[in-house]
Amino acid sequence: QCSRLLHALSAWISAFCTCILLAQSVTLCAHHLHQSALYQHGFTQLAQHLVDTAARIGKFDVCEILPHPTTVSRNVEMRAQSLRKHVVEEITATISKFGCAVTADIWTETYRKTSFCLALREYTRLNCTAHILNVTLSSAFGPAIIEKSPEIASLLTDVKKLVTYFKHSGQQGKLKKSLKQSIETRWNSNFDMLNSVLEQYEDIASVLTESNNYDKIGRISISTLKLLVSFLKPFKEATDDLETDNTAPSASLVLPWSVRLIEHCTSATKDPLLSEIATVCVTRLKELLSADSTSSHSVHMLYKIATFLTPNLRGLRMLDERGRQNVIQGVKEMIEDLKFDHAHDEDVEPTPAKRPTVLHKFSDWEEEEESCGSKSLDVQIQEYRTMKLELSSQQNILQWWNSNSSQFPALSNLARFVLCIPATSAPSERAFSLCGRILEERRSVLKPSSVSDILFLHGNLK
Repeated sequence: QCSRLLHALSAWISAFCTCILLAQSVTLCAHHLHQSALYQHGFTQLAQHLVDTAARIGKFDVCEILPHPTTVSRNVEMRAQSLRKHVVEEITATISKFGCAVTADIWTETYRKTSFCLALREYTRLNCTAHILNVTLSSAFGPAIIEKSPEIASLLTDVKKLVTYFKHSGQQGKLKKSLKQSIETRWNSNFDMLNSVLEQYEDIASVLTESNNYDKIGRISISTLKLLVSFLKPFKEATDDLETDNTAPSASLVLPWSVRLIEHCTSATKDPLLSEIATVCVTRLKELLSADSTSSHSVHMLYKIATFLTPNLRGLRMLDERGRQNVIQGVKEMIEDLKFDHAHDEDVEPTPAKRPTVLHKFSDWEEEEESCGSKSLDVQIQEYRTMKLELSSQQNILQWWNSNSSQFPALSNLARFVLCIPATSAPSERAFSLCGRILEERRSVLKPSSVSDILFLHGNLK
């Protein structure tokens, strides 16, 4: 009987380990984006070590308890379906009441001649702000403009040749960090290229001196290089902030970054080397802030309202008084159009009934107490604008609105509607990039549903 018990215990432990490893395998698949990652040598070795150490009952051949890739694939599908059901239930109520925002990395599918713009024409379309900034820089550094700034044009040409030389000559390995080449389709690639050279200028000079090729960097003016990097750096910072995928709503940053970049470029127009380039940037950025909301490149009112709904920026100090009043009027009109109640509508526990006192006989003479829910929209806006703010720059804005929803019910509902809007199409572009890691030359027969399941788990498994 003792022998049977030990055999049963061993079988139970083996089955238990198999279940645990299957669950971990699905998680590993979601994080590493393909089923074959399960059979990497390092993982197999680790699993063998864990089983040998934890069980202490006997040796297991780890290959016997690791699930087959087909089993993993089926469990990926099952777990994705289960998680989808949970997510759908969680967001359906919110979407039905407040709507949602989506991003797309493609507007026209040429193979089937499908136009997504046409399909989504009933919805409000916002341009990708990072793309607009990239177009602004592309215009400023275009051939017609750059030829008016020969020193800048010469610097860019020399730096591109320098980076190309390092990549093709095998000298790249002698540097601490890889030099980056400028690629027209990649945002801020001029900055990345110039900054990668500036950060390692001395090391590059040493390597070139050893190989008697110092002239390749000797013709590059360090002062001009620093000047151009300094000019492009705010555009890089703005793009990074607007592409953020963390808890800070990126929609609220479009207006302040647009104004800040205009100030930066206006100041740069005073420098003879940057004058032509900076002037073009100012012109294009002012189009972005155009009062004409019908302009395809203007900062949409939704983004301005998002800035107003960011407590630290609610004063809209980057705008003049007329601009501030236009935004506040836009807030009022949007709340009325969306028919958001001015009353707090969160689920709360009912207040227990109070025992009547003798004073209830004189209730017709009592002072009426105004509840938070009965505040007019004008009162909510005024109190929000003038309240003493208790919010650090690190605090989550959405959590702040949730905590203050009873005081500002209409504004908090609007915040939930507006602050979910992304400033750029970066989220969908990241999804397409992840697809490139799943679908490759040696793994091109995955079913679309399998790719979708892996991507979904990758983005939603905590």
